[in-house]
Amino acid sequence: MKKHIQIILKDIVVTIGILSVVTGLCLLLDRMDDVQHSDAYVSMLFILAVFLVSRVTNGYLFGLLASLYGVLTVNYFFTYPYFEFNFSMPGYPITMVALVSVSMLTSALTTRMKRQEQVRAEAEKEKLRSDLLRAISHDFRTPLTSIIGANAVLSENGEALSESQKQQLHQTIEKEAQWLRRIVENLLMVTRISESSEAKILKSPEVVEEIVAAAVEKFKSRFPALPVIVTVPDEVVICSMDALLMEQALLNLLQNAALHAKNASYVKIAVTCEEKNLVVSVSDDGCGMKPEFLNRFRLNKGIERDGYGDSTRTTGIGLTVCNAIATAHDGTLRLSNGAHGGFCATILLPLEG
Repeated sequence: MKKHIQIILKDIVVTIGILSVVTGLCLLLDRMDDVQHSDAYVSMLFILAVFLVSRVTNGYLFGLLASLYGVLTVNYFFTYPYFEFNFSMPGYPITMVALVSVSMLTSALTTRMKRQEQVRAEAEKEKLRSDLLRAISHDFRTPLTSIIGANAVLSENGEALSESQKQQLHQTIEKEAQWLRRIVENLLMVTRISESSEAKILKSPEVVEEIVAAAVEKFKSRFPALPVIVTVPDEVVICSMDALLMEQALLNLLQNAALHAKNASYVKIAVTCEEKNLVVSVSDDGCGMKPEFLNRFRLNKGIERDGYGDSTRTTGIGLTVCNAIATAHDGTLRLSNGAHGGFCATILLPLEG
């Protein structure tokens, strides 16, 4: 109800603003000697005003009110006898019909366009939901099976196992539990973005180097064996973003490299500024991504499983989250294979000011 009232108030303000500007412009032009008492331009300007009101407001009401206002204003201010109403003058019914027709046609087209946009937005949300459900159905099953199996072995045959075997099973349980926690974190991030109004997020000026450092620190605590190379500009780079979301996006890309880039000896984060964009790339020297996965991602056809050729894991959720975070920041996510091997994911964000 509150949102509906806000929309109505906005439409009222927009309608009053457009009609006030057009009325003032017509009165100003009417005072000029070269166009004095010529109402040809007046009718055209009010038709334009009716078109604009019908286009930017919701429904038919404000367009019809603008039509009525335009007809009465043209009659009172700009036709003989001036500053008096005269409903018997020739052509007056045609003017009224024209304004009302413009209003109704424009309102109908606008309403149809907005409904199509809503349908398209709902279809995109449903597609994202389907992709996530398809991805997590595999991701949840595999670690849960490992956890249940390892726990069953410890419970049923714990006394017959050596300490090294017990430790290995405990490590398996911890590893799979960490993987499940990562999935839940990503799902919470997607939920946070999708539940916000029109994917608008809370952004504030952040030092990019600090965001990168926080993501690298969390990554090293989970994957200490894989070296991380960080390159940032000499000057401090500040970009408007949601720090928590962007940190999660970088962490996802780092973890994808650790889990899926076979034979990778390092992962690299590079921060640069190109024109009016902040460019943050995460690359490795591993096996790269399958070309068919890259093509599907570029064509926005959904997430393909096993992009790195690892049958035990999927990169779907992590990249879906990264893409959603970049889009919510009015940016983009680009995926590519390196010329000499390896995989590179690049996030481009607009630099304000």
